[in-house]
Amino acid sequence: MSRKLSLCCAGLALAISTALAADQAPLIDIQPPSTVSTTALPAPSTPSEHWTPPDRKDPFVCEYLGENDCWKPSLPGGGAPYSHDGNWPKRRKTCVVEAGGKPDGDDAPAILAAFEECKTDGHVVFSNTTYYVRSVLNTTGLRHVDVEVNGTLLWSDDIEYWTANSLPIGFQNQTSAWHIGGDYIHFYGHGVGTLDGNGQVWYDWNQGRSNMHGRPHAITITDTTESVIEGLRFVQSQMWTMTVARSERVLLQDIYANCTAGPGRDFRSIVNTDGVDTVYANNITFLRWVVDNGDDSISMKQNSTNIYIANCTFYRGLSFAMGSIGQYPGQINVIENVTAENIVLYDTIWGARIKTWTGVNTGYPPNGGGGGFGHARNITFRDFQMHNVERAWGITQCTSYNGVAGGCDTSRFKITDMHWGQARGTVRGDQVATLDCSGAAPCERIELFDNELTVSGDGRDAKVYFCDNVVDDTGFECTEPCNDRCPH
Repeated sequence: MSRKLSLCCAGLALAISTALAADQAPLIDIQPPSTVSTTALPAPSTPSEHWTPPDRKDPFVCEYLGENDCWKPSLPGGGAPYSHDGNWPKRRKTCVVEAGGKPDGDDAPAILAAFEECKTDGHVVFSNTTYYVRSVLNTTGLRHVDVEVNGTLLWSDDIEYWTANSLPIGFQNQTSAWHIGGDYIHFYGHGVGTLDGNGQVWYDWNQGRSNMHGRPHAITITDTTESVIEGLRFVQSQMWTMTVARSERVLLQDIYANCTAGPGRDFRSIVNTDGVDTVYANNITFLRWVVDNGDDSISMKQNSTNIYIANCTFYRGLSFAMGSIGQYPGQINVIENVTAENIVLYDTIWGARIKTWTGVNTGYPPNGGGGGFGHARNITFRDFQMHNVERAWGITQCTSYNGVAGGCDTSRFKITDMHWGQARGTVRGDQVATLDCSGAAPCERIELFDNELTVSGDGRDAKVYFCDNVVDDTGFECTEPCNDRCPH
């Protein structure tokens, strides 16, 4: 698909009906067409000196540089979420990956050979054993391929190798241990197939630092269409568990991701252990994910459109994050038509939130930036069961790193048409929502509806809504301004 076209697409706004049972197909109320636009104020070109050259071969230079016009959806979006009937044809050829059986060996060459032999109309089979992976895997360009995991893929703890050789994903300076992609892929693990990132060595090495370059994501689904990933387990991923990039019409269901640290480790040690992030992605469905981690459970990042999420359970992390976004100066990004429903949360920090960078550029991505444009629009969160969650809903347009504070009124990234409600359960304080919107681009048409939450421990009703620069609110009343009390 083209990667050098302007980011614009016609789609149908997602409107998902009432709560779903885990084994039911969504009931869809298709709405009139909605166009994803990229109108924003003009901005100067990105200065060439702003970015350092990549330290390894990077096929996604446009994205790495934070330029516009890198990728656009090519398949119709909107309407019903992407699904699959579960019927897959028998493949013409089967390739069983031979395991070496040596913990100090490397099964990556055998894995790559099997994928190469069965990359078209093939069935790649991992047996019920342990495969030791000591080097990067790039298995892209597949077509009509089944990938069946019956055992465990265990990544090595060679930090020096991975930080020097992990594969760029085309977002910030992020990299991955495994790229897999193509068309009409069925990647499945029967609920037992496991990818083990050997993450404890990474958590101890990282020491709470953010976005360490070369620390790899466990897997990146890249340049993929018309595919299903299901029944897989991820334990102690090295960094983010999964990234879905430059992909469309993909169903990811029945996935378990646990990125928790061993006894005695500080919670901060598992920073950047996101469950899954989307970037340059359209018409993606997530069903029945279980995520236990220390960062975003599911996150939509730049140019994520027509996303549907249902019947998920999250433990201890940050739950849903739309963003952060607006990091690259002058770049136009969107997050649009996102629905999440039937969600259960235990001890998370948020129910869901949107986070944008300020309009003031400070430092360089990934741990600096700001000054981007675009919009987040038509995002629905409903039917959330919350157990001891810090607070239900949030918006912050104050993201900035490198010790820089303030600038919350400077972002020109626009947030409109939010529909968040039907939250039940307990929160740790009396705050239902903190909405810290930018004075330069106030939030509009924010609906928070039918939220019935009590304070953990004493049973008081949670009734506080902190708000700055919210226009045309529905279903709630802002009780107080933020006054530096809204978390960033």
